[in-house]
Amino acid sequence: MGFLKESIAMSARAKRCHKQWAAHYTQCQQAILKAAINCPEHRTILIFGAGSLNDVPLAILANQFKKVILVDLIFLKSAKQKAAKFDNVELVEHDITESLDDIKQGKPNVQIPSRWLDCDDIDLVVSLNLITQLPLIPVRWLIKKHKFSEEQGDVVGKQLIFSHLQYLRAFLGKVCLIADRLDIEINGSGEETDRFDPWWEVEAPQEEFSWDWEVMPLGEVSMKKRQINKVGVSIL
Repeated sequence: MGFLKESIAMSARAKRCHKQWAAHYTQCQQAILKAAINCPEHRTILIFGAGSLNDVPLAILANQFKKVILVDLIFLKSAKQKAAKFDNVELVEHDITESLDDIKQGKPNVQIPSRWLDCDDIDLVVSLNLITQLPLIPVRWLIKKHKFSEEQGDVVGKQLIFSHLQYLRAFLGKVCLIADRLDIEINGSGEETDRFDPWWEVEAPQEEFSWDWEVMPLGEVSMKKRQINKVGVSIL
């Protein structure tokens, strides 16, 4: 479906945009640590969308928690090397939607995931820059490979976001949701030209605090356009 290609492309973009993304990484790490401090116990932390680990304060979390579980569909070699330094850190390559097998076959059966819900020692769950990304590749796949209409694709996109929210809310421990809230396009003159709802019109939880992330600097895609995403943190 293109997930490996996308992971490699994102890794390359992260290197090119390191200067612009550094503050975002720091904000994500601080948000996770703030949520961790407020946990009454520190047995297991579960992080969905761990990806490159650039936005995960791994060394501190490995010291604070008895176990750290990092989850993503694909981990590249660099992330595996970082995680291997800690005995209590586990990398799990897993379809967080638990729906991709059906979607790949053109069946829009979106499940509410269940893995880890039966673990009673998870004190903190983090969804990290993930929820608004979940629909992108699956919806594109359905439209391109299975001739879904845009309207049909929109339904699946909404379902993927909604099911992830329901999944997070089903955990007994504290949940920290870090996600885009608004995507803004700006032209070369600094004028806003467009804005997008990355939540596919699903109502997002109230945010505790937020920051701006220059996800696409001028020149990354075009000298006439850059993109700033407003990133918000919610505690569920």
